[in-house]
Amino acid sequence: MAVVETHLADAAQLIRRERRRSVDELQAFRAFRSAVTDVHPTAAGGRTGGPLATKTLGQSGASPSLTAIRREYERTVMAVPHYEEEYGDEYEESVAAEFGDDIAAALTGAGTGALTPNLRQALVAGATAAMDERNEFCSLLDGESESIAAVRTAVESAEETLRSLDDTPLSDRSFAELARLRESVVAVRDRLDEVAADRQATLQTHRKRLTGYVPDVTAYLYAPLPVEYPALDALARLRDVVETALRRVDSHLIASL
Repeated sequence: MAVVETHLADAAQLIRRERRRSVDELQAFRAFRSAVTDVHPTAAGGRTGGPLATKTLGQSGASPSLTAIRREYERTVMAVPHYEEEYGDEYEESVAAEFGDDIAAALTGAGTGALTPNLRQALVAGATAAMDERNEFCSLLDGESESIAAVRTAVESAEETLRSLDDTPLSDRSFAELARLRESVVAVRDRLDEVAADRQATLQTHRKRLTGYVPDVTAYLYAPLPVEYPALDALARLRDVVETALRRVDSHLIASL
């Protein structure tokens, strides 16, 4: 039985889920980028709506090239398994979020546009940037997973030592035994402090690496949990238990003098 209740196992599961989703999105954008390069652009003509858009006279509805782009985007990016749960937005909202308002306007504006060479190049660049963001986030998640695993190991080791306090009643232990036990408990406390410092350093590294894609790792990853910082919460709770245990040992040491 655990000495303290933690949310570390749930945190590890959430990291795995998010990494799987990020890989799905990375692969979807790769497929979309490949599809975009296969869509033939319309030669630049009478432009309206900025440098990315070309007006196609005599057409009603979207041009075949933009229809193809939309079809490929829906087939790839909007088809990832978690899309509805995570995003749930429409095509117009999604392309604006991923590529910016100018490109979104060129793709969806009033059905009078067509795929120009500049627009196709911008879509390829945008898809590449989206892939880079997901790839970087996967790397960050790998570091987060290692950090959570290190905290879990430290917590489990500390709990094992604390449970040993009850193997033999403290009142039945000799002074020497109590002194050795105290050394073990102090070592556990110091180890927890070391792991907590490492955890804080990991969070600082995350903050330096983050982009607008995910502005805050803990708020984003651990929103389903009742605590925002599951690792630090576990370490703090266990440290309180260690301090209580240390006071118990010290009390018996003094009494045995």
